[in-house]
Amino acid sequence: MLKCPVDTGRLRAAHREEVGVRAGHVYGFVENDVEYAAAVHDGTGAHVIRPRRPGGMLRFETGGQVVFTTLVNHPGTRPQPWLREAMEEVAGPEGFRLVHR
Repeated sequence: MLKCPVDTGRLRAAHREEVGVRAGHVYGFVENDVEYAAAVHDGTGAHVIRPRRPGGMLRFETGGQVVFTTLVNHPGTRPQPWLREAMEEVAGPEGFRLVHR
């Protein structure tokens, strides 16, 4: 999974793959059940981030300054579809047809 984006390595380490033959057809799948895998793969739209605890504060750094606030309007993130790209790169040239479920 060399196409997988890496920060801590947790996402890359969580892949599970299976390839086999059933009823004369070759099948395979790759999945990742880390709670943020879909958000990284498919991207996110604009959304609001609030503290987890009522009355709490968010803390982050921007432009070299520490900021505390109770709400952030996040612009969203771009998709990084490493699973789809890897499957298309490998399966297509080998003559396999990809079926997305």
